[in-house]
Amino acid sequence: MNQYQFLDKRFQEYNVALMKTLQNLATLLEAEKCWHQSKLLKTMVDVLSEIETKNTQSIAAIEEDIKTSLLLD
Repeated sequence: MNQYQFLDKRFQEYNVALMKTLQNLATLLEAEKCWHQSKLLKTMVDVLSEIETKNTQSIAAIEEDIKTSLLLD
């Protein structure tokens, strides 16, 4: 009977250690997911900023073309 109690105790200790490890892994994965999402959002903001800059440049170029056309007429 004593041998079974020893094995049962070791099995419970193993389960506790395994549960802790899995919880830590879940926490790390959640942190990684948040990091990945924040990186993705930063990339999206950078792309939108670049698009906005190009739109502003295009509008300025169009306005300049219109001014030049009006001066030539």
